[in-house]
Amino acid sequence: MKKILVCVKMVPVDFNAGLDSQFHVQRNKTGLQLNVADMAAVEAALSCPLEKEVTILSMGLKKSEDVLKDLLIRGADRAILINDKRMAGADTFATAQVLKAAVRKLGDFALIICGRRAVDGETGQIPGELAAALEVPCISNVNDIRTGEETVICKKILENGTEEAETGYPAILSVCEYSYRLRLPGIRQMRAAAEKKVEIWSSQELGLSEEQYGQKGSLTKVLKTARIDTGLRMGPKERDPEKGARRLMEMIREVSV
Repeated sequence: MKKILVCVKMVPVDFNAGLDSQFHVQRNKTGLQLNVADMAAVEAALSCPLEKEVTILSMGLKKSEDVLKDLLIRGADRAILINDKRMAGADTFATAQVLKAAVRKLGDFALIICGRRAVDGETGQIPGELAAALEVPCISNVNDIRTGEETVICKKILENGTEEAETGYPAILSVCEYSYRLRLPGIRQMRAAAEKKVEIWSSQELGLSEEQYGQKGSLTKVLKTARIDTGLRMGPKERDPEKGARRLMEMIREVSV
């Protein structure tokens, strides 16, 4: 049986939640939902044709428990929420260290699947940082996964096309948003998940010191934020499609220079 871990993040429903004095999103003041790319990561794990056990792992607020419960209903075997107020304000490095500790506690996995980026940060750094911390290969920007008993083959997006990459187990994959459509819960899954509970872990259960997580364990700090409003660019109306297309290309080239 292949053990598959999916790392997911809850992102704000309302991006007008605001920032605190240290420029952290005030997640406790808004609703939370599953990050879009992580939806694809969950479905990629659930749709794996091999005999498998799927565990969902997330770090966040206690109210994230409801979303994780929903993923149990959709077919996940186990869900774990790392919830500790002292972990607030963590950058991607500190987050990767916490996830690494959780993976070590859970045991070996054949695959760890992540969404390639979160809509509230857009860094896309966690999959690679976690792979480096665990010293396993990572394939990024994946939009199709074919699993075998010994290897996994992925189609990944490049700047100018696609390519196939193959690796053995264990490995980390970062999946593109919308590459897999998250299934709807069925009655059978609802019944099967009735007795399942979301496990809540703290930093103590992971054996981490305060210097390894939260702001103390972070290598970066936000000093300033700014709102950039580019506005709308207006141009003359073109009734000739060819002229309009040429003018549009000129505008695109100007912006990309």
